[in-house]
Amino acid sequence: MVDAAHEIPPLPTHQEVTRDVLARFQELGARYWGWVTVLSFLFALGILGFVIRLTSGFDDRSIWGYHVATMSFIVTTFLAMPLISAGLRLMKAHWRRPLTRVTENMSITGLLVVLMLLPALAALPPLEGRRNIWFDFPLGAPGVWNVLGFGNLALVGLALLWVLALPDLAAARDHLPPSARQRVISWASLGWIGHLRQWRVLYSASMLFGAMYLLAYPLVQSLLIADFHAGLLPGLKDAIAPARAVVHGIQGAIAMTIVVMYVMRRLGGYERYFAVDQFWALSKPLLAFSLFWFYFWWSSFITFWYGRLPGETDLIRFLVLNSYLGPFIVSMVLNFIVPLVTLIWSPVRRSAWGPALVSIGILVGSYVNEVRTYVSAFSIEDPTLHAL
Repeated sequence: MVDAAHEIPPLPTHQEVTRDVLARFQELGARYWGWVTVLSFLFALGILGFVIRLTSGFDDRSIWGYHVATMSFIVTTFLAMPLISAGLRLMKAHWRRPLTRVTENMSITGLLVVLMLLPALAALPPLEGRRNIWFDFPLGAPGVWNVLGFGNLALVGLALLWVLALPDLAAARDHLPPSARQRVISWASLGWIGHLRQWRVLYSASMLFGAMYLLAYPLVQSLLIADFHAGLLPGLKDAIAPARAVVHGIQGAIAMTIVVMYVMRRLGGYERYFAVDQFWALSKPLLAFSLFWFYFWWSSFITFWYGRLPGETDLIRFLVLNSYLGPFIVSMVLNFIVPLVTLIWSPVRRSAWGPALVSIGILVGSYVNEVRTYVSAFSIEDPTLHAL
């Protein structure tokens, strides 16, 4: 006999899902507009803070460290979420279906990241005299290539989102009454009618754009960590820093996906679609990448610890032992120790609240770690030195 706690709840039919989702889409109630108002207010506060920071200019580079840390946090969480959809689609994982749209929608944050990148590039010091990956490349390095790299990721993400949303847009087009909103959706659906050839093209395009996103994301993380961190810290030589940043991004993407799913489950009324199975399945790679988080940090740290060159010992004191000891402990506890001691227990993994609570801690630890990484680099007055 199957235990009642492990019984699979009845799945809604395609017709039930269509009616439910389209009804929610058509009727934008007070709760929807309340969330729009709150989030718009927070976005306006962010713009106001950016304008205030912009008026102070770029002479004092240290004040832009938190701006870059926030940009990196978005790259490490929201902009990495489409990787989950693309990767699970390539693996043909069936359980991904309820959460794919949650992750794909976050591709739109690429536009915000590109806008945040422009003042961050303006705050960088000249390449002359400091370590960099460009080797005196004359054609617009680093600004032009950073914009191209980040812009390419944003465009691929938007293309992936648009292609995968075509059937949904067509369903909304046919369901909504005539209005300006319906006409915009009709234009965006590109005349989709759902015949066999269109589905084949959509499948091929989703695989193509997904693979392109998987390739473009490590490039963006490499540019970010090289130009805004490694190139500003004298004496830093870390060959695995880009790989470590990608691992941080995947961990942050899984954590953010779980948190968004939990919010939609508890506050959005989507309990039927975000069952415990999705949280249980995502908690396993979340634990794995939490272990990878420590592995890559230790692989980097042990090189400096055993090398003990003057510049390397100064970096250890600066980033780990003295100046940023507090942020380091917070990120180590929340990104590695807490997931390790909680997610190894099956009852915690096999729940909605357990992975969600651990994920909130991981997101806090991720932001603290980004602050430690980029604020420390932007606080260096002279990056042309050979040691701190």
